[in-house]
Amino acid sequence: LLGVFLLFLYTIFVLNVDYGPNMPLVVLTAVAGSFAGLSIGIFVSSVFKKSENAKIGIIVGSTMFFSFLAGMMGITMKYVIDTNMPILNIINPVNMITDALYALYSYNTLNRFIFDIGSLLIFSFVLLGISYMFFRRNKYDSI
Repeated sequence: LLGVFLLFLYTIFVLNVDYGPNMPLVVLTAVAGSFAGLSIGIFVSSVFKKSENAKIGIIVGSTMFFSFLAGMMGITMKYVIDTNMPILNIINPVNMITDALYALYSYNTLNRFIFDIGSLLIFSFVLLGISYMFFRRNKYDSI
């Protein structure tokens, strides 16, 4: 989260990016996205009993796959997924973040933005809940 705020400071003061009147909502999106990233990391760490490098590979691979489905490597893929299998973009955290930012600057109301941020938080809490269940199953010799 600190890195995200440093990035905001850099884009605002060095690159002179103007986020407009929606800056607090952009920050909220960044905080929700950081929380989602944290929950994905906790989920992968608790569910997969592999080496650290394998867990990093799982996280990077899944993030790249989610980004691909969300249209971050070509906007036509987002359209194809939305048309043929919309459930994938509904549960895709990268799509929730990008869609929230699109909604923030493209629509006159905040309904879609609120739906995307709410979905992202629900996604995060579900992953944390699953992670908690896996942590509870661990038995420790020292206890």
